[in-house]
Amino acid sequence: MSSNHIQLITDGTAYLPAARLRELGIISLPIIAQTGGRNFMYDQQTNEHIDLLQELEKSRSPVEIVGPSAEDFRAVFERTLYRTNKMLVILSSSHLSPVMRNARIAARDFMGRCDITILDSQTISVGLGLLVERAGELLHQEELPLPDVVKLIRGMIPRIYVVMISHTLDYIYSSGKLSAMQAILGAMLKIHPFLVIEDGDIIPQEKSRKPERALDKLVEFASEFSRINQLVIFQSGATPTDEALLLKTRLEQIMPNREFPIITYDPILATHIGPEGIGMVIYEGVWR
Repeated sequence: MSSNHIQLITDGTAYLPAARLRELGIISLPIIAQTGGRNFMYDQQTNEHIDLLQELEKSRSPVEIVGPSAEDFRAVFERTLYRTNKMLVILSSSHLSPVMRNARIAARDFMGRCDITILDSQTISVGLGLLVERAGELLHQEELPLPDVVKLIRGMIPRIYVVMISHTLDYIYSSGKLSAMQAILGAMLKIHPFLVIEDGDIIPQEKSRKPERALDKLVEFASEFSRINQLVIFQSGATPTDEALLLKTRLEQIMPNREFPIITYDPILATHIGPEGIGMVIYEGVWR
């Protein structure tokens, strides 16, 4: 067992190419979502999140994140102990799924046997991928001590912004982000809420009665930044929707000569915004 090597572990929502995960030696545990009695697995090597969103569009069934479970984390920690007794676990926001709680439950069984540091990224998807990739670089390429790595990663977290709109209120209400009265009134008025992730939780900010006005809110949010390192659009379809392409065009008008990738959002976001959402992940600033 190595006393110097630190194993980096994350969950499947971390948006990072599978080749990059392998290059940096990162273990990624797939997200498992359950709806209608069927399980859907998601990580950077599967595309079952697309099947999940298509299923939600048809059934409107509630979604539950059932994995990685505490047992899944225990198995990974046990296997990792053959190589090293030091682990850094960076996971999607604890407010959005039970994944972080499951990791903490599993880690209790290893107290005294190894050093497991669990970090709440307070974000998801591309945001989590950025943090995990940087941590991997700091650990494996720059070989920084673990406390320094954790400090630098914590410093990146406030520079990551996630904003979104949803064209259905069912899932936001089910996840507890809206009261029953807000959901009923919103449905009656055909509201399209503008949502932000603040301190790791999804917070409704403004409500628009027209979908195009809700899209304006996303563009306005992006235009407030003087420096953007990365901006990624996320949507529900496997291929870019008209709405996502319109958003991309409008962003290109205010930030020419920039790339704005369009990706499909993951099951954890789907549990909160359902199958009819669109949004952006913005990373402000530079690595250091």
